[in-house]
Amino acid sequence: MRQDKDRSAKWLLTHHGDAILKLAGITGFTSWKALQAETVAPRRLPDGLLEVRFAGSPEPMWVLVEIETYPDSDADRQVLDDLMLIAVDRKIVPEVVSLVLKPKGNLTVTGAAERKSPRGGTKLGGSWPVVRLWELEAETLFNAGDPGLIPWVPLTKTALTPDQLMTQCRDRLVQVPDLNDRAGLMAVTQILAGLAFPDKRFLDLFGGAEAMIESPVLDEVKALIRVRAIRENILAVLETRLGSVPVERVAPLQTITNEARLKDLLRLATTCADLDPFVTALTAGK
Repeated sequence: MRQDKDRSAKWLLTHHGDAILKLAGITGFTSWKALQAETVAPRRLPDGLLEVRFAGSPEPMWVLVEIETYPDSDADRQVLDDLMLIAVDRKIVPEVVSLVLKPKGNLTVTGAAERKSPRGGTKLGGSWPVVRLWELEAETLFNAGDPGLIPWVPLTKTALTPDQLMTQCRDRLVQVPDLNDRAGLMAVTQILAGLAFPDKRFLDLFGGAEAMIESPVLDEVKALIRVRAIRENILAVLETRLGSVPVERVAPLQTITNEARLKDLLRLATTCADLDPFVTALTAGK
């Protein structure tokens, strides 16, 4: 179920990226949009890249978003890698929003990383802010008046009991006028609440199991998981049949989200005599 939580966070990034900007203290913007995820390294995608515009500024600001369910010893290095690759590709240094949802033992995300040459004479490094959800106050998010912030509330600091907290979340979300957005926000709130309160369920508060199953966000989450599974199957089949596969030749696979096309590629992976016809099909129409 951890994938559901990770994908739910990405759904929020796509549909309510402005709320994530607010979590990081970025305000005053006039518009924003989530950009199509692009491969920034073989077999790796950033969690998100937002284009944010401010009044009086002709050029947009780019915001790289990375979301970690738990602190990870490799998280800072991954952010630095993405930061450097985007800086080279886009010729700009993006702002970074690093979100960590829940603490775990003594692990920490520091918001800083450095790479050195083998002899240590050259250093590349960076630093960025880290938002630790458990350090934020639930009341602050409630008072902001943005329904896109509500799904993050179960992971924040509060004196309320879990039932009281989730009741308040429900009461805020039932006021969202768009029915699809309301259903999506309610489903994601329940999923993230499962991370905050693993021994409790709040289905009755949010319309029961049927409402959860019918929510459009779960369809999106499941579709994302299916796409990822097909990609992994394609790589596994190619490596089993053809041996080691150069990652740079199949890197475009990570940008394909159409299930039908991925299934066609999977069938081709099971029959192609060598890698060339597969790469040709993979890059066709790129």
